[in-house]
Amino acid sequence: MMTKKSAVKKNDLGIYLNSYPPVKEGETIFGRDIAVNDFLKGLLVHGKPRNYQFYQTFDFFKNTFNDRRKLLDIGNQRKDISITIKDINDIKEKNSTFDFDIWHETDADFSKAISLRNRYSAKAYPISATFHVLSYQYLLHDWYLEILLKKTYDYDTMICTSTAAQKALNTIFDHVSERLKDSHNIDLSFKGNTEVIPIGIDTTIFKPRDKKEVRCELGLPLDAFIILWIGRISPLDKADLLPLLLVVQNLIKNNPEKKIRLALGGAGEDIFNKIIDECIHDLQLNDHIILIRPLPVSKRHLYHSCADVFVSPADNIQETFGITPIEAMACGVPQVVSDWNGYKDTVKHGETGFLIPTYMCDLDEEITLKSGMYDNYNLIDHFEFAQTVAIDLEAYQQALQMLLDFPSLCLKMSKNSRERALKIYDWKNSIYLHEQLWEKQLERASKQNATIDFIKTYEIPAFYKNFNHYASKRISDTTQIILSEQGKRIVSKEESLISYYDSFNHLSTPILYSVLSTFGGYTSQEFGMLKKQIKSDTISSEKVGKHIMWLLKYGYLKIQNH
Repeated sequence: MMTKKSAVKKNDLGIYLNSYPPVKEGETIFGRDIAVNDFLKGLLVHGKPRNYQFYQTFDFFKNTFNDRRKLLDIGNQRKDISITIKDINDIKEKNSTFDFDIWHETDADFSKAISLRNRYSAKAYPISATFHVLSYQYLLHDWYLEILLKKTYDYDTMICTSTAAQKALNTIFDHVSERLKDSHNIDLSFKGNTEVIPIGIDTTIFKPRDKKEVRCELGLPLDAFIILWIGRISPLDKADLLPLLLVVQNLIKNNPEKKIRLALGGAGEDIFNKIIDECIHDLQLNDHIILIRPLPVSKRHLYHSCADVFVSPADNIQETFGITPIEAMACGVPQVVSDWNGYKDTVKHGETGFLIPTYMCDLDEEITLKSGMYDNYNLIDHFEFAQTVAIDLEAYQQALQMLLDFPSLCLKMSKNSRERALKIYDWKNSIYLHEQLWEKQLERASKQNATIDFIKTYEIPAFYKNFNHYASKRISDTTQIILSEQGKRIVSKEESLISYYDSFNHLSTPILYSVLSTFGGYTSQEFGMLKKQIKSDTISSEKVGKHIMWLLKYGYLKIQNH
């Protein structure tokens, strides 16, 4: 697929389309999925004039690409960019003839991006990658170690969505390096850079609206003070909502004359929904809690805009940024959230809302020793550790009480929130910061002009070397090959080849016929000589060999036995 426009050659950008299908109504919302998809849209709307080269894995089971027409539709609205969407395998065929100047990973697949460069490119172009989670145990080996083992340059950059995440990333790299030094006497360190660029949002969708009109549309009470939570219902990797219920219970007791409602919107596992339901019943809060299960993804912005205050008692190390507070911020809704990770950057204490103190101590030795050991990565370690994180519930209640008592404060924070969202968290600003980073990376890379010496690392399989003993006989370049009777009928055009794997980018029918046509007079030929006859600047010797073996496999050729 391709849009044809006036191509502008200015730092062409390559991106692997590690994007996620749109979240369907009723499904669990993951901020990572939203951030990745919305970044791609924001890039095509606000990015500089350039050629955007998107790559994705060809889905040979469906014999098609994933539907990316929306990206093309967005790009078609601009006349100063061009967009191509290609199979990632195409770039592997090109070897060193890469057309882009910089490569960006939308979802932190930094290691694969480095492997792509190291295996196929002659030039060490810059790589940037944005990550959305740091804490899972398996990442220590499958992600951090892999990156440490790869050849990186000082202009390669890991993009962190918050300053807290940046500090955690650097600390974890140091942790893995120190443990490797202690256990294997290996010195490894991350040679690249880290940069903080926040996630953006579409402020034309998330914006202030008439509260009464929206509440009428959603069927919510017009006269209530609505406290809103939107998010994944999971104490395993998001937030424990039960302490929040205790805060709301006390708030209701202290304000009997006020109509206070807590709206909990989101989807989660049945067990967590059941726990919340039981707690609501035990605290006698049934008349004060509005459960929105599931919260329609397409109406997230409406629920935000009809709230009086947004709350998030996030307490889990899985969090790195937190999109929902800035969605509320853009809708002009004050945020009362835990002083935790990305919230420390986004929420301006006393201006757009309140950051509620959190407390942690060193209690993780037993938890971490169990982590990742026959637990199917079920995040029990995250849950157990989060249960050692405390949020100041009195401060939480006081902050909500202030907003309840002082409508003028709500109005002031609402105004400040909208202004802050427009200034900092609109996608236009986020994309501008990405553009600045890419220019800086390219400038550094141009000064070094580094080239890549290809080295076969341990991660590259050696199928023949490791498994050649499986076969009865090994074919060498001196092995004599002859046409079978079936092959002779193909050469004489009595029959046609059966070829149905060419859709896998595996076979070329013209090459198959070229191999067969070299058997003039039906004489035998050496395997090595066959390859040489067909080999060209665009067809490698190995590729020819694969076609010869296919013809052997399907009985068009056979080995001459003396």
